[in-house]
Amino acid sequence: MNQEGRFISGQDQHQQQPLTYDQFKSDMHDITYRAAHMPTEFDGAMQIPDTQRVLKTKRKGGHFFDVLFDRLQQMFALRPIIGNVIALLMAGVVLYYIFHEVSLAGFGKYQAYFGWGIQLFAAIQIIKSGTRSLLLPFLAMVIGASVSQHLGGHETLLNFGRDFYQHLAIVGIIGLGVAILTID
Repeated sequence: MNQEGRFISGQDQHQQQPLTYDQFKSDMHDITYRAAHMPTEFDGAMQIPDTQRVLKTKRKGGHFFDVLFDRLQQMFALRPIIGNVIALLMAGVVLYYIFHEVSLAGFGKYQAYFGWGIQLFAAIQIIKSGTRSLLLPFLAMVIGASVSQHLGGHETLLNFGRDFYQHLAIVGIIGLGVAILTID
């Protein structure tokens, strides 16, 4: 009888093991799905998919606006683009040094080329940030458009004229276009 009891308990263990394995397999699938489809706080909120949790929630008054404002708050977050902000600050410092501090004899004729190069790199940073957050492209568009509207023909702001700010607005529009393509 004791031998038979061990045999039956052995069968019970084998029957329980597939259940735990199936549960483990299901849990691993859920974890893998979330890891592959949910962005981290550094990835930004531009590509958050609809999950079953969102689809199964019962509708309440104002729920759509809560979801909308939460999503917009995540899309305008600074944290995913902090590297881009640091790069733009460095570009500003480099532009200052190019036009105000460097006074080498042969550098004067290349000064404009260096300035345009740094401005191009800063524009690329603004456009790249559009894949993770709307903040920099939106600010570039708004600041560029408003400042270019208020500057006259030969007036400058921070040593940049109206054309620079119009280009900044265009870069912001391109960055928002990139953001439109990446939003899910």
